[in-house]
Amino acid sequence: MKKYLLTLIVYLCCTHLHAQSISLLNLINLTSLNNAQAGTTLTSGKVWYMQYGEELNGFVVEHYQSVAQPVKKETIIIGTGFKTASGSVLHTVSYVSPNPQDVINLVGQIKTSGLAIFFQGSDVKDNIYIYENFLYHMVVRLAIDNSKGVIDVTQKQVFVE
Repeated sequence: MKKYLLTLIVYLCCTHLHAQSISLLNLINLTSLNNAQAGTTLTSGKVWYMQYGEELNGFVVEHYQSVAQPVKKETIIIGTGFKTASGSVLHTVSYVSPNPQDVINLVGQIKTSGLAIFFQGSDVKDNIYIYENFLYHMVVRLAIDNSKGVIDVTQKQVFVE
């Protein structure tokens, strides 16, 4: 019995140390919320706190950072996007992690969710992967030097006939 308890404790500690702070579904859900709702959603679990906000291109952009060890500070950026001709706003949520494995784990969630890969390539700094479906456009950038990973999730305009 003691062996099982010790195994469980070690497993939970390791899971806590290496787990990312957000899932793909949560990132997608944040795109449909305004800044106040998204901020409340992020900070209610006490896993994220607002680092700072700024005005950029007419949008209030807020940066949230995870409450984690300094080497594992993940960042979520909300409030960016663009206005459509009808006046609605299509939001973009960005997730930045200094640990590329966090982004690779989210890419695994992207693949199992059924999003199709639209583009795969690289530039001088990053390997780039673009996934799409009829509702979302996701750009994944993994630094070639393994220094960070970024996922941008953007709503797409849906046309109803």
